[in-house]
Amino acid sequence: MRLLGDRLLLSPLPVQERSAGGIVLPQGQAGDVMMWWKVDQLGSKFSKPEVKVGDTVVTPLHFTHTTLEDGSGRKIVDSDQIHGMLEPEPAPAN
Repeated sequence: MRLLGDRLLLSPLPVQERSAGGIVLPQGQAGDVMMWWKVDQLGSKFSKPEVKVGDTVVTPLHFTHTTLEDGSGRKIVDSDQIHGMLEPEPAPAN
């Protein structure tokens, strides 16, 4: 499959199943109001040059998307649904 336009193909990242205090959270309660995703593919006219394949991006919990019906949980989204991205931590200074 090749994406067209200003879209991304995203794969879900694993959900934290315990709170910081060690409490096991039900699947529906895990997470906050944002969701983290791995970028699998970019569309032919993707408009955010800072986002690359393999990056981790964040979307709102409820957002407009198309779910692939292959059981993978992957979603096709427009670029305006991406609210941020996880940047690598800087190397410690010696």
